[in-house]
Amino acid sequence: MRELIRDAAATVFRLLPWPTEPGLRRIGSPGPESPVLVTGNYDLTVRRLFRALAGVDAWLVVAPSSGINVWCAAAGGLLTTSRVVTALKTSGIEDIVRHRRAVLPQLAATGVVTQEVARRTGWKLRFGPVYAEDLPRYLAAGMHKDDSMRRVRFGARERMEMTVAWAGPASLVLAGLLAWLHRAWALPVAVQTWAIATAVFFFYDRMGRFRWPLAWLTCVGLSLVSVQAAGAQLTGTIAAVGFATFNLGLCTFDYDGSTPIAGGSHFENKVWNITLDAERCKGIFSCWEVCPEACFEKSFEPRKARLAHDERCIKCGACIVQCPEDALFFTAPDGERIEPETIRRYKLNLLGQRREAA
Repeated sequence: MRELIRDAAATVFRLLPWPTEPGLRRIGSPGPESPVLVTGNYDLTVRRLFRALAGVDAWLVVAPSSGINVWCAAAGGLLTTSRVVTALKTSGIEDIVRHRRAVLPQLAATGVVTQEVARRTGWKLRFGPVYAEDLPRYLAAGMHKDDSMRRVRFGARERMEMTVAWAGPASLVLAGLLAWLHRAWALPVAVQTWAIATAVFFFYDRMGRFRWPLAWLTCVGLSLVSVQAAGAQLTGTIAAVGFATFNLGLCTFDYDGSTPIAGGSHFENKVWNITLDAERCKGIFSCWEVCPEACFEKSFEPRKARLAHDERCIKCGACIVQCPEDALFFTAPDGERIEPETIRRYKLNLLGQRREAA
């Protein structure tokens, strides 16, 4: 029951830091040859790892990520090369295991440069599956991923978690405020908040190019129907439209950035496209390993990576960060480009502005 309550609280307040203590953890009964996993210090992630790895013996190194989940921490410069290096050197893991191999979550690829970690520590890092639930299968397969392990799935569970994360705090704040100002509106606004968040995270990405206007018309229309059915007067009608607009704006403010299916909505270089320099590519396939949308395919004659599905690209930059040959970069329609070192050094904040990573 205690774990269930912690899970519920962490899900409702997912948008806030939820840290656990960094350091070394034992999963099962690991020995000197057991696999080493590395993750950030987001409490829910660490506890899910323990549940997913029940029956597996492994070491877990928890690196400081400011209590933020791996995807957001890596993209935002909070789970970085330096922090992983520090965790490996200070956790005591080097005195316990005989090997120097570790597995990172695939979604950390935007923030942790594995080549640099290897240079500074001697540890060889690999990117494991996107989801913790696939780790036992990944480890049993000798740390080899199939396509199902490397692509993000924004399924019903993930959509519901995002609904709860946005609607939970918003409905509590709005209902609490209205209970004091105008009690009759508190419950309807709370219900509206949950309805709009559910609609956004289950249907918004399927509305096409003009999704925001369509979503706004839908939400406002439903709100107007509801208040008219309840016999609301002009004040109630105006309030319903206002709250519908506010709730929709709240849920969609950083929809792309808070979901793993598109690039940050405020990314100032969003119109730029990924470019692959085939002459530089040596067929190391790190891009294939880390791309969460499976944009790349392997070609062996000649040995090159191929950008086969650039229409899927969410511009997360993971492939650019990890390519040891600097064969990938962003280009603008006019030919201007962002070099790989810029992507590695500067990370995106909530507003899509790049700042230097710690």
